[in-house]
Amino acid sequence: MISHQHQCIFIHIPKCAGTSIERALGHFAFHRGGRDGQDHRSLRMLQQPLPIMQAWRNSENIKEILRREKYRWRRHSNPCNGLQVNPRQYQQYFKFSIVRNPWDRAYSWYKNATRDPYHRRVLGIDADIPFSDFLQRFIGKGFLRSQLHWLTNFDGQIALDHLGRFENLQEDFVLICDKLGIRNIHLPHAISGDARDYRQAYRQADIELVAQHYQQEIHLLNYQFE
Repeated sequence: MISHQHQCIFIHIPKCAGTSIERALGHFAFHRGGRDGQDHRSLRMLQQPLPIMQAWRNSENIKEILRREKYRWRRHSNPCNGLQVNPRQYQQYFKFSIVRNPWDRAYSWYKNATRDPYHRRVLGIDADIPFSDFLQRFIGKGFLRSQLHWLTNFDGQIALDHLGRFENLQEDFVLICDKLGIRNIHLPHAISGDARDYRQAYRQADIELVAQHYQQEIHLLNYQFE
């Protein structure tokens, strides 16, 4: 999400309270409602200027280049999703994101997907699909790509000014608002989740699957299952 009003760039990783943050910062001011209001662009899709040599370094970078080009011609139901920054703005704007325990994030996406008829239709799943089966099918894909997919630039670095945590959301949001010079702003709970402790949903095989697939982010972000 880009906010020229607040001079910031927010990297919205799915299932990390990003919709609440976007709403608090006015991202939906010109959105008529419905889907596709959120801005899930990765840091590489916003990075300016485009570092040509680094951008062609690996297949994931190349995919992000192609997404950048495709995104330029997309019609957005929320016009704020089409905002861009120039190189000066990219360097000067406050860049931040919120991360989440990968075991918790995977379970949160499962609950969100299974209770929503639209997601069930798109993903081709039933509402009662077991969590283990869901993980086997979708881990590492779509919204369950590694959080590093959104966070890293073309050099593979997490080049942000602040990296907050879902587990410390309110305190981190206060800090973010302070950096942006914002006062008396409320952080709404835009999408209610499941109150169940994610750890109760996991079998040992599921724990190990997440640990193996998200090994790099678990190490870099210092998360563990317990």
